This record gives sequence, structure tokens and C-alpha cells, in this order.
Amino acid sequence: MKTGNIFGAGTVLAGLLMWTTVLVTAQTPEQISAAKDILAKAPAAELASRAAQLVVNAPAPEKAAVASAVGQAVASINPDVASAAVASISLKVPVVAPAAAAAAAGKLPASAPAIAVAAASVPGVKAGAVRTAVIAAVPQQAAQVISALSRAKLTSSLGSIPWGSNLATARVSAGSVLKRRGFSD
Repeated sequence: MKTGNIFGAGTVLAGLLMWTTVLVTAQTPEQISAAKDILAKAPAAELASRAAQLVVNAPAPEKAAVASAVGQAVASINPDVASAAVASISLKVPVVAPAAAAAAAGKLPASAPAIAVAAASVPGVKAGAVRTAVIAAVPQQAAQVISALSRAKLTSSLGSIPWGSNLATARVSAGSVLKRRGFSD
């Protein structure tokens, strides 16, 4: 009887923690407005670097929410700089690249493929996470985003293939070809 209560309390606690996490990462209209106010004063040439600096200066638990707010703000203020701002944010804080890319792409759906490539091309950024976030923000651009990411020369992988698995497959294939041709070990 007591075990059931403990598991029930654990489930409720886990649910509350997940709900709190969603609240922390979701940007509010006030955050977006504050980001717009700060970034509106920046010249276009400095917009990307100032956007990244806002994210860097944010407290650790709020970095994703700030990145999202900043991504939306830059897309609203100067759409031509959105990809550069997302790349700059991704370079400074790679873990928030999906949030920044999704927010900017949500404001600029036609630019979603370019924004996704800008974020995913930064070393240390998980391209698969960027792909998922951008497609979730702009589902009607899914095919274009996937196509753009597949054509890009990314430093990170879109899938979760462990390193070296292709090498092992190549060795097995080469070994079987050699055996079929009469060569032995």
C-alpha cells in the first residue's frame, strides 16, 4: 500500500518537473519584447554579435528561452540577418542552437532551410536536434529543411550512427568480397 503511494508521488513529481521545464524554456511576450528593445538599438552589422551576447549573458537555466526570444526578435527586426544571428548564437552556445533556429524559422518560414543550415553547420551543434526543432516550428517546410541539411557539409551528423560503424561495415564487406574471389586470410 505504501509502495503505491510512493510511486504515485514520484509520478506526480516527475510530471511537475517536466511541466516546470517547459515553462522555463518557453519564451514569454515580455522576453521577446525586451529582446527587441535591446536589439533594435544595434546597427545591422552588430545585430548578430549582440544577439549572441544576450544569450551568453543569460543565466544557464534561461539560455534556451533567451535564445528563442532573441531568434524571434532578430527575425522581426531584420530578417536578412536572422541566419547570421542564429549561427552566431550557435557558435557561442551550441546547446541552444535548436531553440534559436526554431524561433527564427517560425517567424520566417520561407527562410527555414537556410536558418537550419546556418545553425547545424556550426561545430558542436547537433544537426539532428536542429532539424527536429525547425521542422516542429515550420512543418510545412519539412521537405525543404531536410533537403537543405542533406546537401550541406555539416560537421555533425544528422543521425545517431556511432563513430566507426561505417568502417566496420566496410571491413566486413571487403572481407566477404575477398573470400568470394578466392583470397583467404
